[in-house]
Amino acid sequence: MTTTRRVRVTAFGAADVLVIESAGLPAPRHGAVVVRVTHASVGATDVLARRGGYLLQPRAGFTPGYDGVGVLETGSEDAERLGLRPGMRVAFCLPRMRTHSTRLVVSPSLLVRVPDELTSPIAATAPLDLLTAGLALHLTGAQSGDWLLIQGVTGAVGSFAAQQATRAGIRIAGTASARSAESARASASVVVDYTDPDWARVLRDAVGGRVSAAIDHTGAAAVRDAVDPRGIVVRTAFTGRAGRERADTAVGGFRSSIRRWGHPRERVCSVPLFIATRRAAYRRMPVSPTSPRARSPLRRSSCSASTKCAPPTSGPRIRCRGAKPCWRCRPPSRLRPRSCGNGGWPFPHGIG
Repeated sequence: MTTTRRVRVTAFGAADVLVIESAGLPAPRHGAVVVRVTHASVGATDVLARRGGYLLQPRAGFTPGYDGVGVLETGSEDAERLGLRPGMRVAFCLPRMRTHSTRLVVSPSLLVRVPDELTSPIAATAPLDLLTAGLALHLTGAQSGDWLLIQGVTGAVGSFAAQQATRAGIRIAGTASARSAESARASASVVVDYTDPDWARVLRDAVGGRVSAAIDHTGAAAVRDAVDPRGIVVRTAFTGRAGRERADTAVGGFRSSIRRWGHPRERVCSVPLFIATRRAAYRRMPVSPTSPRARSPLRRSSCSASTKCAPPTSGPRIRCRGAKPCWRCRPPSRLRPRSCGNGGWPFPHGIG
């Protein structure tokens, strides 16, 4: 039997809970292939999981690592159909942690060929952060000319998102610390200090209003104050209290799911879930991170009413007058709508 050496988290805690062990490698089945891992990245998610604060890894005994680069050792018919052959360098991002190993058995649908001009050490740092940035940017629906707020624009995800958005003609506003403000200006037209308690107002003054969308990794409520009520906030992570990270992340995700119909709306960007449920889209994402169907959150079609639906900013809610309600006026089935006499569904009570 082929063996692999892997890192294992024996218990939650500091770095001394990590051990390196040998284990048998299961035989590939159902078109799976063996990849010899040459490089795997270590990121903040791995550290958080090792400490016990990662929501998707609630128990110890796991092998950390979501992404990496390796060499394809075995082939299969499925791999051939995807143009993957033994000896080829491949990059990957998995739906669950286990890449800190010397060998992996994976589905070829999780593998993407590494271009010859890209070195393996550089390529190994990209998959998870690049996918997070591309998926988050897609979820914002931002288009050329829109203002996009990126929290932590100098970070790995923030810098990838800024590069992709700039290529699409999107204007970037970013947050950074005073120490990294200078480097942030290389990616963003407007940079504000997130340590300023009133940074959202400073940002609104700088861009002449509210931004169309935001990519946020903190879960902070202040982000909503900077976004247009018709816009969208995409949460890629939630900052939790020490020792309470998993619970705080769960609460943050629940609140965002409720605000999916709010003003502004919210979406949660989860790359592991995306890979597990949208495998074909995952393979296209590194090549085309922004979907051609993505539309600006401020340019969505309205309902059949003669007057367009508008989100409430203050005072009573403005409701749909069309015979066929638009997406913004139609409440989720589990919510009881507030009654109105305008001939269409009202905005759902208590949302926004």
